[in-house]
Amino acid sequence: MTKKLPTVRAAGAILWRATEPEKIEIALVHRPRYDDWTLPKGKIEPNEHDLAAAYREVLEETGVKAIFGPELGEIEYDAEGVDKTVRFWSARAHEYTQRIDDGEVDEVRWLAPTEARALLTYELDQRVLNSFLTIGTGTNAFILLRHCKAIKRSAWDGDDDDDRPLDAKGARQAARLVDVYRAFADLELHSSDATRSQQSLQPLVQERQSALITEPSVSEYAFKRDKLPARTKVLELITRDQTILLCSHRPVLPTLLEYALEDSRFKAPSENLEPGSAWIIHSRSGVVTQVDYLEAPPTPVSLETD
Repeated sequence: MTKKLPTVRAAGAILWRATEPEKIEIALVHRPRYDDWTLPKGKIEPNEHDLAAAYREVLEETGVKAIFGPELGEIEYDAEGVDKTVRFWSARAHEYTQRIDDGEVDEVRWLAPTEARALLTYELDQRVLNSFLTIGTGTNAFILLRHCKAIKRSAWDGDDDDDRPLDAKGARQAARLVDVYRAFADLELHSSDATRSQQSLQPLVQERQSALITEPSVSEYAFKRDKLPARTKVLELITRDQTILLCSHRPVLPTLLEYALEDSRFKAPSENLEPGSAWIIHSRSGVVTQVDYLEAPPTPVSLETD
C-alpha cells in the first residue's frame, strides 16, 4: 500500500488596488510551468506563520507590499497527486517594489474583477474571488492580542505581578510577531502597562521605529477595579480609520472583545486566546463586518526547553 504524502500547506491573497472611486483591480499571476493564471500564493515554510507566508508570497510573486484585511477562507485540491490546502486573505496594494524574476511567475496582470474571474484558470480561485467581492473593501482592523508566554505566576517571586516578564518561549514568540504583523503596514501599537504585555510588542516597536502607547485601563489590576475606562478606550480605538493593535491579558480580553462587538451581529467566541494569538475585528465605517482568529507564531520545537 502506497503511503499517503502529507498535505502541503500554502497561503496567498486576493491582491487588489483602487483605480478610481468605487472601482478596483485584482492582480493575477501567470506561471509558465503550468501555463495558468492564478492568485498569488505559495508554500508555507517550516515554522512559518500562515499570514507571514501569505505576505511573503504576494511580495515575491508581484513585487507588492500589501496591507492585509479579512481572511477569505481555505481551498483544498489535489496537486499532482498531493493534497494541498491554501489559506487566503484580502490584501490591498500599498507599496510597489521591483519583482525578482525567479522563473515561477513571468507576468502580473491587473484586471477588473469580472475580467479577472474570466481569466482565472481554476474554479476554486474564482470562488475565492467571489468571497472577496462579497466581503468587500474599505475595512479597518482592530487587533486584540494576548501577550506572549510569561513566567508562571507560581514561579514569579516579585512583589508586583505587573512586573512579571516573558519567559524564554514568550521572548521567541515576541520576536516572531514581527514577521506576522508585517502584513499590517499602518499598525499603531497599544499595550497595557504590564511588563509582559509591553515586552511582547518591543520587537515590533524596534522594527517599525514606532511609539508604544500605554493603556493602563486594560491591565489586569485596573480592569478588575473599574471596567468602564477599558470599555471607553475600546469603543474609541475601534472607530479609528487605522489598524490598531491592543495587547492585553487573558482575563481581560474576552470582555474587551464583547465591548468591540456589542453593537454588531457578532457574538464573542467562548474560548480564550492562547499566548501570542489574537482576535481581529474588521469594520467598515464603524460597523463590524468580520471577526478572525489569528494563531500565535510557531516557535521551533528544537528550541522548546521551557
